[in-house]
Amino acid sequence: MSLTLKCLFEQLPSDNIADLAEQLKQHWRLHGTGQSIVSACLAIEDSAVADGSRWRRPREGNNLKALLSLQVEAEVLETEQLVPPWPLLGAYSVDTTEVLSPAPVRQTAPQQRTPGSLQVCLFRLRPDITREDALDYWRRDHAAIACATQSTFGYRQHVITSANTEYDGLVEEYFPDGALTSAEIFFDSKNPQQLAEHIAQLTASSSRFIDMKSLRVNHLSEYKIDLTTGY
Repeated sequence: MSLTLKCLFEQLPSDNIADLAEQLKQHWRLHGTGQSIVSACLAIEDSAVADGSRWRRPREGNNLKALLSLQVEAEVLETEQLVPPWPLLGAYSVDTTEVLSPAPVRQTAPQQRTPGSLQVCLFRLRPDITREDALDYWRRDHAAIACATQSTFGYRQHVITSANTEYDGLVEEYFPDGALTSAEIFFDSKNPQQLAEHIAQLTASSSRFIDMKSLRVNHLSEYKIDLTTGY
C-alpha cells in the first residue's frame, strides 16, 4: 500500500531543477527515506512557463510556486522525513482520481521534463452545499466538462484527506505549450463563438462546487526525478 503526498511551496532555494533534485535527494538520504519513495515529480516556475502568468489566479500575491508529488510506502508517515525545509504552502495526503492520463514519457534525463505545462489548481469547496454533493459533482459532472472545453491532455483530481487543512481539493491539468499564449488553444476553440461558449461552460461548472474566492492557479514545468541514482 502506498500514500500520495502533494507538497506546495511558496518559495524555492533555486530555479535550477538539477540543484533542487540534488537537495531533495540529500534530504532523503539524511532521513533514510529514499528507498521508500516510489516516484517523485517536482513542478516549478521556470522560463519554459513564463508566458503562463496570464492564467495565474490570483494575479497578484499568488504564492503557489512549486508542487512536489510523492508516491511513498505507507509506513513513512512523517512529512518532515520527506519534505525539505523550503517555505511550505501546504503538505497534503490525497485521494486521487486519474480522469485522463497523459502519455507516458520515457526517462532519458536525470530530471525528465513533461511536455507542455502543468496547471495546478488549489481550492476550497463551496460552504453552502454539502461536501458530499460538491465532491460528487466534481467527480461525476465537472471532470467531463473540463476535458471537453479545454485542450487538456492529462487531468487528475485530488481530494485532500489530511485533517485540519484550509483547502479541500487539488487539480492537475496538462496543457500543450501553445495554451500558455493562446486562449483559443487553451479552451480548444475553433472560432470566437466556441471560445466564448467554452469559457462560459467551464466557469459555470466550476462555480457549482468551488468557492471561487479561494482559488489558486499557476502553470508550472513538471520534472520527473530519477530515483535510480543518488542514494
